[in-house]
Amino acid sequence: MIAHVAAAGERSGRVVLWLGGSAGASRIAIDAAMSIAQAFQAAVESLYIEDKQLFDLAEFPFARAIGSSGGSWQPLPQATLEREMRFAAAALHRQVAEAGAAVSVPCHARVVRDEPLRGLARACAENGPWNVIVVGEPLAPSDEARLSELFERVRDTTGAVIVGPLARRTQGPVVAVVEEFERLGPMLKAAQRLTTVTGGDVKLTLVGDRRDELAWMEGEARLLCADGDDGEIAEFETVLAANDDPAPLAAVLQRHKPGFALAQYGGRLIAPGASLRPLTQVLECPLFLVR
Repeated sequence: MIAHVAAAGERSGRVVLWLGGSAGASRIAIDAAMSIAQAFQAAVESLYIEDKQLFDLAEFPFARAIGSSGGSWQPLPQATLEREMRFAAAALHRQVAEAGAAVSVPCHARVVRDEPLRGLARACAENGPWNVIVVGEPLAPSDEARLSELFERVRDTTGAVIVGPLARRTQGPVVAVVEEFERLGPMLKAAQRLTTVTGGDVKLTLVGDRRDELAWMEGEARLLCADGDDGEIAEFETVLAANDDPAPLAAVLQRHKPGFALAQYGGRLIAPGASLRPLTQVLECPLFLVR
């Protein structure tokens, strides 16, 4: 799958900013949604999903909650839960609308009540497969199962953008991590589009477990750049890494301090079921994970 989102007006996809998590939304995630939309001339839908399971729980007489200011456990009437969620949704939608207006990105807002991933899947299936999900809630080191479920259950997407707890920037170079030769061209083009928004160069990182394979990929990449119309790549880098070792790629992200990064979900940097701790300890920018 290529790193792409449908342009506004094509009616075949958009940037879906997933809101409604217990940890709130990261400002960097909102900025990342705007960057993707700008780079691909797409629209943003801020989708606040009220978790239906919480409303089901509130129906039980033993359900209790404690407020953010502390104090004793209190009953949790559905009306109170609904009012608090609608207030939170309105505040987030307003923040997204202001961010969109600042960069001339069309934004639409919606609130739905559903099981979160099912609601997200339904939203992405509504108008075509060329959606990109931006996860508003910062990714925690223990979220590997949630991320795996996202890619498994929400099919009408080309990928997802995540931010970690250390996210702090969306400006700077774009690091594109390429592990398979057939992904080289699409990843390179996506990275070049993102640099028009992030204000940096493309840092192309070619990864393999054999030196001869890496040398061949680098040669093909240089030919591809020489034949293109988008100018030279600022920097090539080859990384020799075992298939199950994310450390060398984490070091690349630390060294370049990118404003955005692209990688394949299921590759070395972020594999299904693997711990996210090495990534969350170094990720300071949005990461676009392509299927």
